[in-house]
Amino acid sequence: MKNSIAIIAITSLALIFSACTEFIVELDADKEWQLAADETIKLYYKKRGYSEAPSPTNEEAQQILKNQKFYYQAIQDSIQRTFNEPVLLYLYNKDQAGKSIGTSGGGLSQPSFMTIYYTFISDIEPYTDQYGIENPYVGAHEMVHIITHNVLGHPGTKMMSEGYAVWLDGSYARKDINDYIRKFKKEYPEYVMSPTQLLNKSFDDEMIYYPNAGVLVRYWVNTYGLEKINSLFSVSKDHFKDEFESITGTSWNEMAAEYHKYIETF
Repeated sequence: MKNSIAIIAITSLALIFSACTEFIVELDADKEWQLAADETIKLYYKKRGYSEAPSPTNEEAQQILKNQKFYYQAIQDSIQRTFNEPVLLYLYNKDQAGKSIGTSGGGLSQPSFMTIYYTFISDIEPYTDQYGIENPYVGAHEMVHIITHNVLGHPGTKMMSEGYAVWLDGSYARKDINDYIRKFKKEYPEYVMSPTQLLNKSFDDEMIYYPNAGVLVRYWVNTYGLEKINSLFSVSKDHFKDEFESITGTSWNEMAAEYHKYIETF
C-alpha cells in the first residue's frame, strides 16, 4: 500500500486541520477572554495582542457567531430533531492551541458539556461550504457532534459519529468530500472504503476515513430515509449489521454491492 502521507497533496490544508480527538481540556484561568453571544451560542475568544498569533477581530468573532448559529439550526433541520441547549465555543489562538486543546490545526468537542474547543487560523485559503458560507473560520463538524450525540444518543460506532459530522459539514480539511473520493478512485483506489471497512475502522488515517464515512452516511440517508439511519446512530459495532438489515429490510451484502455501484458514478 502506498504511504497515506502521499495523499496530503490533495490539499495542503489537511496538515493543519486535525479532527475530533479524545482530549481532556483544562480551560486556562486567564482573564483575556472576549465574549460574543446570543441565545444559543456563547463564543469566547482572545483579546487582540494576547499572543504572537492573531486573535479574531470583533467583526470576525461576530461572523463566527453568526455562522455557528446558522449551523445550529441547519443541523437540526437536517436530522429532523430539536435541540435547545446553549453551546459554548472556546476559540484559541494558533500558537496556544496545541498546548491547550491538543491540536493547533482544528478542534474537538465535548458533547456532554455542550462545549467546542477550536483553533483560530487567520490565514485560511478561500473556501465556500455546502451551505454557501464563505471562508468559515469554524465549520459545522463539531456542532454536529454536540447536537447528534445529545439528541440521537451516544454513537455506537466511529462510522456513525464521524459519518454524520462529515456528511453535515460536507468537507474535510476545507475540501469537499466528493473530491476526496474522486481522487482516491483515480490515484489511490485502495483508499475507497467499503461499508464493512468503515464499520471495522480498517484505516486509522483520518484523511482516508472521514471522507469515506461522510459519503456513506449521506448515501444511506438518501437511499433508506433519515429516520431509519437516525435509529442506527447509537447501535454498537457488534450489532450494527443485524440492526441495519432489520431496520432497512436490505441485506448488508446487497447494500454494499449497491454502494459500490454508487461510488463508481463519481
